[in-house]
Amino acid sequence: MVDRQMDAADSCYSTPQKRKPTLSIRARLVILALLAVVPLMLDRVRLLEQGRTERIDSAAANALELARRGADGQREMILTTKTMLQVLARAYIGSLASGTTCNFYLSDLVAGMPWVNGITIVDADGKVKCSTVPRAIGLDLSDQLHLRSAMETGEFTVGKYTIGRLHKVPTFVAVYPTHAINPSVRAAVMTSVDLQWVNGLIAALKRHTGSSVLLVDSAGTVIAGGLGKTDWTGKRLDDTPFFKRISQGDEGTLRGDGLDGERRIFGFVRIASTDARLIVGLNEAEALSSIDREISLAYLQLGLFGLMVLLIAWFGGERLIVAPIRSLARVAERFGRGELQARPTRTAWAKEFAPLTAALSNMAIRLAEREQQLRDANSHLQELASSDALSGLANRRSFDSRIAADWQRAGKLGRPLALLMIDVDHFKLFNDRYGHLEGDICLRRIGKLLKEIVTGTDDLPARYGGEEFALLLPGASIDAALQVAERLRRTVEELCIAHASSPNGQVTVSIGAASLIPALSEPAEQLVDAADIALYSAKRRGRNAVVAHSAVVLSEANRATA
Repeated sequence: MVDRQMDAADSCYSTPQKRKPTLSIRARLVILALLAVVPLMLDRVRLLEQGRTERIDSAAANALELARRGADGQREMILTTKTMLQVLARAYIGSLASGTTCNFYLSDLVAGMPWVNGITIVDADGKVKCSTVPRAIGLDLSDQLHLRSAMETGEFTVGKYTIGRLHKVPTFVAVYPTHAINPSVRAAVMTSVDLQWVNGLIAALKRHTGSSVLLVDSAGTVIAGGLGKTDWTGKRLDDTPFFKRISQGDEGTLRGDGLDGERRIFGFVRIASTDARLIVGLNEAEALSSIDREISLAYLQLGLFGLMVLLIAWFGGERLIVAPIRSLARVAERFGRGELQARPTRTAWAKEFAPLTAALSNMAIRLAEREQQLRDANSHLQELASSDALSGLANRRSFDSRIAADWQRAGKLGRPLALLMIDVDHFKLFNDRYGHLEGDICLRRIGKLLKEIVTGTDDLPARYGGEEFALLLPGASIDAALQVAERLRRTVEELCIAHASSPNGQVTVSIGAASLIPALSEPAEQLVDAADIALYSAKRRGRNAVVAHSAVVLSEANRATA
């Protein structure tokens, strides 16, 4: 109607002439609307795609971190195995001097360490002299490369991953030569350690649908693990493109199809002291499911938003639409700069703009809420990264960071740093008898006791791993540490948690205590090793005991002079 009236007025006041085609008001408004909306849409799409890329990078980092944790667990197991074999080698040398049998307490050690399949003592000719596995006595193991290497070099040696001869499970063999301690005694103490940590990692990933864990040796043979619900132990992967890609580096990440054809995000790490690689794969579809839904919804929202703007531009008028669009475009630009408090300024606008105004306001509110949610999520993630979900104590990563810092501080101040290593006695038997749910409840109760028993503001109780806890006591002497340890042992005993599979009939703990004044050139691991040695001594003394590292050293010195 308005256009026809304007055309009639023009015909009255102008001579007839050929007019050049021009854009109508509706067309010009559409163009203006597109200029206002398209940059916002493109920026939103860019942000969404950037978020998807960040999610992929986060999943890759998560997979690599899981692989690193598994590799770290194996490295710690090797160090623990070396310490145990060193103690056994000293005991064996002592038994030769006293004329006693070499079986001494091998069986007791194996019972206390379920991850050890057996302990064997081999003479200089490579024949098994004694073993916790009776049928192994007399076997000739001289053909094993790791045994020959240990005997020739006189150093602790770790063999390649393999399937054990006797137990038929994935293992690695560790050898400690006795002549590394006493050159006149040529023998070796061996143990076969199974890969329980791989099964633990697989169990931890069960909540991730389609996840996979593989331990692959240098020849491309799967030693342990599987893809999804399929066990791939024993499979050969040496001729697959997948293995060729992961064998080119010590660690890294990659995306692609797994061996079963399912697309995953992989992280891989080479295990220390071996060429084997631990590969953790997370299902890509699961990792991106939430962001893909958000992207689809965002595209739909953006499409509806754009369509609404175009309809308003088409059916609006020059005066009623151009000014509001410019105003809304300015608000959108402020949103793009992060000014989420910006709101449209309403004047004499047409009522059709009310939904658009409300949509922009709601967008700002939701963006502000999302920003706050991200801050809260980051805070929560930081808390999760430093605490153990089961016990509520500090986790292993937080403990390692704290002991390193306290060790340096104590060295500079010349003050002692004490550590208690606490192990729940016969905990595997407890789990086997009462179930993992009761086992978790037991660990929570002990973790709660640890929180309650600390008195210093700088004391740090932590879950060290499995059924093992640690208590860091800055500034505490060995006597003060022993008092805390004995109070903790007695308090756990007074809980009277029934444990029918334990000789005591209830849950108890063994505690190793150590207190050192650090030298600046010494690593913090020296304190951990000292407390571990004391803990193993407490287990050997029948458990439910507290042993100080100084007492262990004194006991060994007495045996050496006897």
